[in-house]
Amino acid sequence: MKKAITLIYIFSSFQLLAQTNKIILPGKTYNFEIKDGTNRSGRLDSVTADYYYYYNPAMGPDRIRKMGVSKIKEIQLAKDGTFANPHYSRYLFGPSALPQAKGEVYFNNVDFEYNTIQVGVTENLSVGVGGLLLTSLFSGSAVLMPNFKYAFKIDEQSHIAIGSLFLLVTGGKNLGSNVSAALPFMVYTYGNSEGNLSAGAGWAHSGDGFGWAPKPTGYIAGMKRFARNWVFQGEGYFLSNNTDNTIYIATFRNIRPTSSWDFGFMRFQAGSSVGAFPIVGYTLKF
Repeated sequence: MKKAITLIYIFSSFQLLAQTNKIILPGKTYNFEIKDGTNRSGRLDSVTADYYYYYNPAMGPDRIRKMGVSKIKEIQLAKDGTFANPHYSRYLFGPSALPQAKGEVYFNNVDFEYNTIQVGVTENLSVGVGGLLLTSLFSGSAVLMPNFKYAFKIDEQSHIAIGSLFLLVTGGKNLGSNVSAALPFMVYTYGNSEGNLSAGAGWAHSGDGFGWAPKPTGYIAGMKRFARNWVFQGEGYFLSNNTDNTIYIATFRNIRPTSSWDFGFMRFQAGSSVGAFPIVGYTLKF
């Protein structure tokens, strides 16, 4: 009997593979995107020819007709049955000390210009690369920003991360030589993926003869989930620890189980020059 049930599970999983290019397994937790635009989530119990049977901690056992499902992705659920914040290891731009899970891949776009890809290599190490799309296209100089972060847990509420952000600009047709710089950093985060505060510092180094910056760059950030689909987050950067050279970012993040939208603004000051512009960002978790 057990062998027969196992064969049914395997056969049903391969049926799903033909639909979604992904095998799902009983005992795992998934988000089911329905063709009418809604989402359901829970731990998969079994699969038949017509239905997915699953269990949600908040709603109990339920089923979904296969023909009504458009997409399935594995996720994590909180104890109350809500889906977890899908984008917790970084704020809009800066990092938290919470580690990106092994195997997680994120794509992020901000204002069409800034694009990044982040990959969880191990349970502690993540790497990524960003770039300025429009600037690179119109200037003829590739602007790339690789990064890495190694994060580890002190206790359930405390994490520390070390890493670096790099800037690489090719000379192209508008620059006489290549430009390179790095910003090694350390960040401490108190809290969890649903709400946290971070503080850290980095020390910029330029490879074009300027060397190390006179002072480190200060960094503060935080996020708080205040509704099922909404997170508020903010970031502050004090360049060379100078209050006259600052960048502030504030965004509201609309989250879904595997994606998020950011809406907010960035304000910057460099001496007597002050400016601000709106921010629209999108992140997809693969």
